[in-house]
Amino acid sequence: MFSKDEPRVGVIIGTGPSLTTEQLDQVSHLRKFGVNNAFEFGLDVHLACNPEWWDHYGTEFTGHKWTWDKATAEKHKINYIKGRWGDGLSTDPEFIHYHHGSGPQIVNLAYHYGVKTMILIGWDMCYREKRHYFGEYPKPLQHWPKTGQNSEFTGLIKEMETIKANDYGIEIVNCSPDSALKCYPLKSLSEYLKDSGFSKE
Repeated sequence: MFSKDEPRVGVIIGTGPSLTTEQLDQVSHLRKFGVNNAFEFGLDVHLACNPEWWDHYGTEFTGHKWTWDKATAEKHKINYIKGRWGDGLSTDPEFIHYHHGSGPQIVNLAYHYGVKTMILIGWDMCYREKRHYFGEYPKPLQHWPKTGQNSEFTGLIKEMETIKANDYGIEIVNCSPDSALKCYPLKSLSEYLKDSGFSKE
């Protein structure tokens, strides 16, 4: 399934409220990886880590669909990849590292697809007027507490901090405005695309 001939630049789309149609238009020519409800934007590769998410939203969308949960993969006829606990990225293409969330998992999956430059958008990793660009998940899909040492974003930021891009010969750039995820360079999307030569023009 993983092809090293694919483009080496990928956009990793989260579900933060900073995500806009303007951003999506700017990266429409690039390969798109994303999690959960970002499927709405026509992803090439999609991952959701919670079985309940697949049961609620189904699989009626395009792109490669992945889960680490074998029963969910069999039930919904989607791609299965084994998971295991560990810091950073799994370099073994048979596995991804769990990291307690879909965000780090899709980064690991993009790495297995051979992506060398990862551009993060929609990775706010903090609460604003709303948690996601679409508002909120249905109550049964709200798993994480909003505050405290083990709150959703506190935990995920700690997990992402273990993924040190230089250790894997990759570049990770966070183009999510005012993001709380500070362990990667924070850039303006339009300026980064232009300066790096990845813009549509």
